Amino acid sequence: MQKETYWSRFASDFEERNKYVVGKKDMHLILNKISEQKNLKNTLELGCGNGTYSKVLASNTDNLLATDLSDKMVEASKARLKSFSNIEVEKANCFDLQYDNNSFDTVFMANLLHIIPEPEKAIPQINKVLKKDGKLIILSFTAEGMKLINKLRMFYRYLKTYGKPSPHAQTLYLENVENMLIEKGFEIKGSELLGKRMKAIFIIAVKRT
Repeated sequence: MQKETYWSRFASDFEERNKYVVGKKDMHLILNKISEQKNLKNTLELGCGNGTYSKVLASNTDNLLATDLSDKMVEASKARLKSFSNIEVEKANCFDLQYDNNSFDTVFMANLLHIIPEPEKAIPQINKVLKKDGKLIILSFTAEGMKLINKLRMFYRYLKTYGKPSPHAQTLYLENVENMLIEKGFEIKGSELLGKRMKAIFIIAVKRT
């Protein structure tokens, strides 16, 4: 399996860095939105980072399999989430998932689609491992809907925190992601932009084909 190098550098304090870039108020709003997602049953999380969202998801899942391509993020998440009896952490590649067909009730991915090349190629893999009528929850930060001054402030904080962006980083737009999911056999159940100063795409979709 390929090795991730860009984000691995930040595994030890990834959550704190994100809070600085996003802002505590908008991060709190986003985490609250995630906590509202109930009865997720058997859940796969793709791109778990060091477990920021895993901790929130755990209370609403029967079992959570938190995964990341970065060895260092997986190591950090295992340490941070060891007290959660319903969470397992392991390495996985969203372009080549090693799980059985129709094995998860929910797939959750936060801030993954906008940092991977050709994100549309990950969706069929998600479709494969989701059960019929299974739920896909997507959260992805975006510049869509942001005021210019907030874009400039965010870009400054990002450069200060992470340096030069990943070569695969891109801006996703709500409508484009919706269309991509529909083309891959999903029905959109909810779609909105979250946040005040920062913005994040938030979509709930259901597997239909």
